[in-house]
Amino acid sequence: MVMKVFITGATSGIGEALAYEYAKRYQNENTIIGLASRRSEHLHALQHTLEASYNIKCAIYPLDVRDSAALVAAANDFTQQYGAPNVVIGSAGVSSGTLTENAEDTNAFQAVMDINVTGLVNTFQPF
Repeated sequence: MVMKVFITGATSGIGEALAYEYAKRYQNENTIIGLASRRSEHLHALQHTLEASYNIKCAIYPLDVRDSAALVAAANDFTQQYGAPNVVIGSAGVSSGTLTENAEDTNAFQAVMDINVTGLVNTFQPF
């Protein structure tokens, strides 16, 4: 089976752990993992490690999930090159110690919502 996976937030936390898990579970089976993250240098390192260790193919997409156009472009590139993914994982997210009743926390709270909620919509919609 050819497993095609697309993961946002792929360079840390749950997203990175899932990238390793899919690579390990489907190694040597023509697996393709799309890795998306804001941290370009980490994407390149993760791509190298996964491809060398598990004999899979990784496509990397340096992007911010708040940028819907970037996700549309990444989804189009991935599906044109490899076909529709079997699995799309929206793992990009942030946590901030904000209290919604404090006016000074409004911008931080909005950033959390933009990444954690709108970012998920932006991730899944193009696929």
